[in-house]
Amino acid sequence: MKSILEFNGHTKIHTDNHTKNKAQINFQSTFNTTPPVKNELKMEPKVVVSGLSNQDLMGRFGKLVQTERKITELVLECIIEIDRRKIYLEKAYPSLFEFLVKEFGYSPSSAMRRIESARLLKEIPEMSEKIKSGAINLSQLAKVQQTIRAIQKTSHVKIATTQKKEILNKIEFETQAKTELILAQEFNLPHVHFEKEKVHKDESITLTMTFTKEQMELLEKVQNLISHIVPDKKWSEMFTYLAQKEIKSRSPKVEAKVVSNINEDDDNGNRNDNHEAERNLEIETSKNIKINSLTNKSSKHISLKTRKTVLDPKNAGCQFKDPSTQKKCGSKKFLQMDHIQPRWAGGGNRSSNFQALCAQHNRYRYKIQVGLLPLR
Repeated sequence: MKSILEFNGHTKIHTDNHTKNKAQINFQSTFNTTPPVKNELKMEPKVVVSGLSNQDLMGRFGKLVQTERKITELVLECIIEIDRRKIYLEKAYPSLFEFLVKEFGYSPSSAMRRIESARLLKEIPEMSEKIKSGAINLSQLAKVQQTIRAIQKTSHVKIATTQKKEILNKIEFETQAKTELILAQEFNLPHVHFEKEKVHKDESITLTMTFTKEQMELLEKVQNLISHIVPDKKWSEMFTYLAQKEIKSRSPKVEAKVVSNINEDDDNGNRNDNHEAERNLEIETSKNIKINSLTNKSSKHISLKTRKTVLDPKNAGCQFKDPSTQKKCGSKKFLQMDHIQPRWAGGGNRSSNFQALCAQHNRYRYKIQVGLLPLR
């Protein structure tokens, strides 16, 4: 015994217990019984990038960058619509910011950059093409929007859309520092000079201070000169090194005292092991002799004038060029002497055979020369 019940487009089939195993169920439904085919995204097969040539790798990376920019522009469009519909309120979030951070896992800074950029994009839709082309990035957009909002709040004057467009045109393909400079000049932002100290529970101190353009140029020059000693580009380490060097130069030089080989008692009856002190002094002296020997030996091969000329940060910096585009590195940090024609290939120590390379490109060029890093 069987029965067919149809309702609301669904079919239910019932059989009694006696005919459960033998019953053949034949019925026709007014609905299409073929399961719907899902529109699944066609995923490209995973590519092992380590097996790609340099040209193929760069081509693939370029396409991915374009895709990333396109996705960024689409993300901003979605944020604009989410903000318009106030979906974050429906989802029980008090703000769009908290919605992006807690619901989608954006970091606070990433969420704020996208919100600021989306609101500027809403006002100037044609800016989407600049985002996709890479002419303007999210950090720039967020900085522009934040600056404009702060000015409008303090001056109670609304910035016209035409002026915003002009600013966006000026900051195309510029760095974040140059963008901030353009905004400061455009709105005649006042120069605020202040110094502030904040003490933490571990007794460390955070210093906040303002430097003039000339002061920063001076500090950056020093940073380049001592980049081999302070490689991490940390201002705190640079200032500490300079302070220690200044203290050492002003401290009175202590002459080495003649140490007796005899253990003597001090005023308190304690014995001093002068053998150990003398041994440490001999080891230190030996180290200094070796260092001076190496320095003198190297100076005989390459003149000091040549070193100063090649490694002078005022010059063009690292001379390494991209073979295809001829783009020069130009880095002024970690500069090293490099033989254009290696010594093992007959290159001499004449000044014309030297060039300045940053440490990274010096190692890279050496690996290519000896075959450790073959070009693809």
